[in-house]
Amino acid sequence: MTTFGFILRRIIKEIGICNRLEHSKKASKLSQKLTANKVALGALVWTETKKISELKDLYLELRNLTKKQEDIKSAQKNIIKKNNSLKSKVEKIESNSTKNIDQSHKEKGDLSLELSGLKKQLQETEEECKKIRKQFIGPDANQENEKIEDLKSLYTKERQKLVKLRLDLQEKNYHIQKSDEKLRKILDVTKVEISENMNEFSKASKNVASHNAEIEAIESAKEKFYKDIGSFIIENLDKNDPNILSLKDKYKLSSRTHKQLIQSMDHHSILAN
Repeated sequence: MTTFGFILRRIIKEIGICNRLEHSKKASKLSQKLTANKVALGALVWTETKKISELKDLYLELRNLTKKQEDIKSAQKNIIKKNNSLKSKVEKIESNSTKNIDQSHKEKGDLSLELSGLKKQLQETEEECKKIRKQFIGPDANQENEKIEDLKSLYTKERQKLVKLRLDLQEKNYHIQKSDEKLRKILDVTKVEISENMNEFSKASKNVASHNAEIEAIESAKEKFYKDIGSFIIENLDKNDPNILSLKDKYKLSSRTHKQLIQSMDHHSILAN
């Protein structure tokens, strides 16, 4: 706001026409802009203020804070890298576990089909044995000796087949039991491995959050020091300090814009009251 504009609005205000809220908002925005400009200037030039005696302590504080912040960021980078590795490891564990579980289910399914087939064969063979035995022992055993011997021989073979089927059935049941045990072991091992890795992931994530809080706290402290440096530089731009004049020339700094912002902010503040 120019001086003429301010005087004009003061006159209008005297007759009761004034948007105080609007002027208050503008004054607040200009104040924020002034602060932002000081912070930006301080951040730009702080590394070159070591030789300015009034700013030496601020320079040292910023140097220490920046070093600390960089160390935290470096540590955080390693933690994030570790977290990404843990995440990949968990995904690999889950993938391998899924494959092994699917394979175990398939094996058990195949064994169950084979078991079902064996049970059917066993039942059929048992029925066949009964049928043959009736032919040479039961009431219908009215046959020639040679025929009876053939039936006995056939019965013996069927009985042997029956024994083998029962052994096969027992073996299939054993393999199914082992398949169930293998599946339970896969699930238990997977659960333990994922739990261990997720615990590490959780701890690392907490460290990342803690580091973020530290970085933000340091950044806030640095902004205060930037503001103090920026304020000092602006206030002393027109003095004959060679170090400040060097910065003024290097970065084409001018106090005019800063003074205009202050004046405009003051005008709006007055009109807001």
